[in-house]
Amino acid sequence: MNVEKEADNLIGKDRNLLSWGVSALLSGLRETRYKLETVRVDEARLLEKIKNKISIYESLPRNAEIKIKSIDPLQYEILPAKAGVVFDYDGAMGEVKRLWSDLQPAQVLIPNKNEQPVIFEDSVKSIENRLPAVFAHGSISLNFQDPYTGLKNDWQIGLDQIADWLEIQKTLPNGFVFGLKQGPMIDFLTGKVEPSVNVEARDAKFKISADNKVEEFQGSRPGIKLDLEKTYLAINEALIERTQHNEGVAIAVMAVVERAEPKIKTGSVNNLGISEVLGVGTSNFLGSPINRIKNIANAVKKLNGILIKPGEIFSAVESTRPFTLEGGYLPELGIKGDELKPEIGGGLCQIGTTLFRMAMNAGMEIVERRSHSLAVSYYNDPTNGNPGTDATYYDPKPDFRFRNDTANYVLIQTEMDTATGELRFYLWGTNDGRKGYYSPPVVKRWIPYGETKIVETTELKPGKKECQKPFRGADTFFTYTREFTDGRKKEETVFESHYRALPEICLVGVEEKVVKPAEIVENSVGVSEAGQPVGNSE
Repeated sequence: MNVEKEADNLIGKDRNLLSWGVSALLSGLRETRYKLETVRVDEARLLEKIKNKISIYESLPRNAEIKIKSIDPLQYEILPAKAGVVFDYDGAMGEVKRLWSDLQPAQVLIPNKNEQPVIFEDSVKSIENRLPAVFAHGSISLNFQDPYTGLKNDWQIGLDQIADWLEIQKTLPNGFVFGLKQGPMIDFLTGKVEPSVNVEARDAKFKISADNKVEEFQGSRPGIKLDLEKTYLAINEALIERTQHNEGVAIAVMAVVERAEPKIKTGSVNNLGISEVLGVGTSNFLGSPINRIKNIANAVKKLNGILIKPGEIFSAVESTRPFTLEGGYLPELGIKGDELKPEIGGGLCQIGTTLFRMAMNAGMEIVERRSHSLAVSYYNDPTNGNPGTDATYYDPKPDFRFRNDTANYVLIQTEMDTATGELRFYLWGTNDGRKGYYSPPVVKRWIPYGETKIVETTELKPGKKECQKPFRGADTFFTYTREFTDGRKKEETVFESHYRALPEICLVGVEEKVVKPAEIVENSVGVSEAGQPVGNSE
């Protein structure tokens, strides 16, 4: 083939093609650079990739530390400071992005540098004499009070935790103090405190049924969120104080929270004066038998939504009856004399007790209240675990009653958590400035329950034994206080309770005794001619 002739023919046919070929040849011989105007980089993933490759070759600087070996007696050691070698990750990432912008491979030399600690052994020794004071003042209590319910909670940061989280911190200009490591403290706040504090803001709902009971209700409440950073700083400052002085150091710190208001508030959805929580009552039924839980749940449902007029007296008996199977109740143990016997509706004193505490915390007038005959653990007061703030009720008497002596309606709302055993009753209304509260119950004396009592019975198989646990007796008292802003005098009522002691009672099964006719005659006071007893042996 004549290549030159063919080329001439091709060129003749299309000179544009020749022009394109020459241009392509020249572009291949000439260096051409392209630059991207915008490069978006997932910097977090890029940094992670870089660190995964080279972090094993670096060693971070270590400040001088103090390691607690024992609190009582106090024993510790000071760990020396140590310099480190670190890589310039920021510079490396900047160079990678530059090369990528030029569409070039990211081959980067990452420089390292020596990095010195900021706290040395001499710094630790300068405050070493203050270390005993860190532990001498005990644990730190973190407190929180829900602005919606008024319920309080606290968490203890114990001495063991303080010892584990202790670190040396630098202050301006050149001072040093004992503080708490931020990482473990934030983990503690996130895991232990946040679940009990954080809640979303909630809008109000209100609907009354034909029988004048609130069938749909949701009270508005503010949203609460724990401020982790500020709460940590408050706790840390409490420990710093122990480094600086002995007097007036804080042993309790209030949790710092952020508040968000609801869009629809309770007072705007009704004209009855139901606008805010006046008081909350709590008790715990954890460990109750299934029938007892079902009885409590049935009464909780009946109470929820009850409206009480101004001046009206609320009755626990009237509000939760009828105490029958048809009324939704089941057989469960109740106190009958010296025994705990099953009866329909057993366990409802959990309801009376919770209502009593609710009414007192709302500042209501207590019309009728009676304590139980036995100090049952379900009714121990949540503030200190002592008996004394319970209330029993039984159809028709005794009853638990309180009067709504405010100028507006009040509303009962109930909450029951079967997982935690927590029972909460809320009384809603209009706050007229009053305050209601009660002191923790005081036990004046405990009464021992004595020796076990054996009772023979034919209701059990011979030899079988069933025992009822003993109950310590107690004499207790507490003070219920009502304060007013309308000129009425402050009221203080002392509630005293007596709980009798009950020994362990064991039923032992025995064989039924066959009584012969002759024995009947001998044991009788007299026998008629017809052979019928006319008296008894008692």
